[in-house]
Amino acid sequence: MHQDRSLTSAACAMFPAFLAWARETGEQRDTVYEIEKVAARLDLTDEELHLIPADLGYFEKVIAVSPYGAVSRSKNLEKARNRGNSRIRTALGRFLAAHGHETPDAGVRASYDRAIGLIAENEGFVERGALFSTGTHKPFLLLRARARASLPDLDQQEYDRLWHDATPDSRKSLRKFAQRVAELRRAHNRWPELAELLPRQDLVVPVASGRARRIEWQSLPAPFRSDAEEVFRQTLRQPGDLKKWAKEQLSLGRSAVEVDTEIAARAGKKKRTPKNIDSALAGYRQAVTWLLRESYSPESGFPGLETLSDLFTTDALDAACAAHIARSEASLTLKNADESSTLWSRFTNITTIARHGLRDPEILARIGLVRMFYSDHVLSPVDMTADAEAICDRLRRSPHLAATFVNAPARLNAIATNEFEAATTSFALDRALRLSGCAAAYAVQVSRSLRPANLFMTRREGVNGCRRNLTWIVDREHAEIRFVGGEVKNGQTVIVNVHGEDARVLWEWDRVHRPELMKIRGIDSSPYLFPGTAAPRLRKSVLNLPHGCMSVASIMELWDLGDRQLGLGITPHQCRHALATLMLAVRPGDFASVASVLANTEQVARRHYGKDSGEAAAVAVRESLLAHHPDVFARMKRRT
Repeated sequence: MHQDRSLTSAACAMFPAFLAWARETGEQRDTVYEIEKVAARLDLTDEELHLIPADLGYFEKVIAVSPYGAVSRSKNLEKARNRGNSRIRTALGRFLAAHGHETPDAGVRASYDRAIGLIAENEGFVERGALFSTGTHKPFLLLRARARASLPDLDQQEYDRLWHDATPDSRKSLRKFAQRVAELRRAHNRWPELAELLPRQDLVVPVASGRARRIEWQSLPAPFRSDAEEVFRQTLRQPGDLKKWAKEQLSLGRSAVEVDTEIAARAGKKKRTPKNIDSALAGYRQAVTWLLRESYSPESGFPGLETLSDLFTTDALDAACAAHIARSEASLTLKNADESSTLWSRFTNITTIARHGLRDPEILARIGLVRMFYSDHVLSPVDMTADAEAICDRLRRSPHLAATFVNAPARLNAIATNEFEAATTSFALDRALRLSGCAAAYAVQVSRSLRPANLFMTRREGVNGCRRNLTWIVDREHAEIRFVGGEVKNGQTVIVNVHGEDARVLWEWDRVHRPELMKIRGIDSSPYLFPGTAAPRLRKSVLNLPHGCMSVASIMELWDLGDRQLGLGITPHQCRHALATLMLAVRPGDFASVASVLANTEQVARRHYGKDSGEAAAVAVRESLLAHHPDVFARMKRRT
């Protein structure tokens, strides 16, 4: 479990003490209930409550963002979660204050109230005479809840502390707050009564600290880049390159035996050549900068760095691995090093470079030895079953979530419809449109869960030699989404059929709400079902995918907004695990069907879903769904 690594080292009280204090001091009953729910929200038992630190920073990063559907069946889960988080946050502040921890006092909060009140009173349409646009005060609300210094006394040190403890969503508000303060301070002559309430200095958004510092490839010395690029070219030598080289060598008079022997040595034991050259090159460069990061500091530059082979020392390999593991252990937002395939990816790339590019047995042996030293953290994607087990376990503990997953498209569409009717601002309309988009994404995922790269790269029209994926067989009733082998990770052809109510949800997004989203966001045209202004990441050159898709950040915002309404706590990829569990509930042990629907091998399906936890989940899911949604299995059988 991700949060476990930092719990025992937290130098603060733990949640049992917080819960006991809440009961003893007469905290409201609803507040005590919310504290008691925390263990279930984190997939822990009540006996494991002692693993959770009573710390505001940990609360914001881990507890506040945890899924809520397992502990509530409210019709408005997002509102219920926000209300529950607010109760815990406020009580936790009182608990920490009672135990001598520094917390905001009433005077600090009042300093924000004065500024917020003044701004809110003058918000509206600027073109109609309002001083501030609607929503200008909203970033101040986060600071009012969490800052320890009054608004005029807020300095960079306090702002950095808030940034360090914030979640990604909270950091958006903090970034906007810094922008608002700078704008308001520059125009102090227009509202002098507000100027004296603001921080006395502009605030600088800190550089993200959780991840490693980035090294741009172009910042490396030119001789080193030239040498590395030549090694990469040798590594990626295609069969056509070898044929051309062989003909040239024969024309120069070399013997056929000699040329044939060298070709065999160059080809090595390579099982297949990369189909996506751009992606392979990006992986090689990332692996090289990963090694460089711990061997050279930004201040010193890269003295003496001339050839790629000089970089592959035992010390450099060891330092890179140790630093990666240390970063993971120090961060609440990064995966555990032994639950991530990052080290596997790095070792795969550098091994390929050493074997087929450098062709140096000594370097290859060093890589192999260091890989052995850190073998517990070198986990291949095939071996990663933690996600699948977590989803199965969540469904076993709260099987009503399976019904929520199956009915997600209709539920999200209904919520979006209500928000469309109530929308009076462009912000509210944008939110409703994103909910509609998430409903459409779920309509596809509950029909046949796709890999996220395929789901969000679905094209509704052909362009530049790329055929469309989405075809309406019957308007509003039947959609077919087809991906040929070259677009799918493992080369299989995948066909998704969306029927009935799910098809209607997809139609409304495709033909009604998608154009509205493009209009309010100023997107002129896009061939993608989920439009944007970004380019596909690491796109395959043979596909020549066009621009106009959503960025990864926009996709995750859209999905997170929908997940907050459902309380499932799953990602687009984890929908595949949920669907597999449901299928095994319909037909226990039918791993061949699971593999077929997910476009995997039966071996992979058995590895992910063939454990006791998956079987128990299937039984619980089946009983729950039969009791509450007797038509669900019929729907699932039609899809499979």
